[in-house]
Amino acid sequence: MTVALVALATFLSTMLGGLAALRATKHLGVLIALGAGVRIGAAFFDLAPESAKELDSVQTSMLFAGIGFLAFYLLERLTLLHVGHEAGAALDKHEHVGILGAGGMSVHSLLDGVAIGAAFHAGAELGLIVAVVVILHDFGDGIATVAVLLANDARRSTAYRWLFVDALAPVIGAVVAFAVTVEGPALGAILGLFVGFFLYVGAAELLPEAHRKERSSLVMIATIAGAVLIFVVTRLVSI
Repeated sequence: MTVALVALATFLSTMLGGLAALRATKHLGVLIALGAGVRIGAAFFDLAPESAKELDSVQTSMLFAGIGFLAFYLLERLTLLHVGHEAGAALDKHEHVGILGAGGMSVHSLLDGVAIGAAFHAGAELGLIVAVVVILHDFGDGIATVAVLLANDARRSTAYRWLFVDALAPVIGAVVAFAVTVEGPALGAILGLFVGFFLYVGAAELLPEAHRKERSSLVMIATIAGAVLIFVVTRLVSI
């Protein structure tokens, strides 16, 4: 019952973050920057340490991060090349890239759900601590999912669909975790790949677009605020 309530809370948190981003179109650049900060902060302060811990090696963790970064870059370039040569493509190349980014965020949200389920297996107290982190993190995930789509000129209908997928992902992950537990080197490798994904999308995709859409200093402040938010949350939990 507790896991079900936590899963519902993660769903609502993600949806609220994404809906806030969809409504605040006047300050889209600031929201995109906030999403970038959340991704970058999650990569450095959350995913990277956990990856190194699971792999028991910072070097190996950074290897997977590098692979993830380059893999997303190649996937993006190959996708753009394919779409560019595809006559009458239903999606323009920017929306296609945005969908790749949203898909990556949804897979990360799925792993968040797996983390919740696995933590509750270890104990109710640990499960609740992990749940609080994920719920707070998922509000930023909702913003980031919408941000990467809007930054790539995706249609609002597409943003709504992917926001729902991202919100549902941790619910599915939490349920699956009761049947299959991912841990150790396999989990560390997956987290390391997402370090690279998040750094690429945050730094190479979202930040340039945020500065293009809005030239005020609020963009810089929002980026730092997103990263600091993740840093504070992870440190509070570790106390």
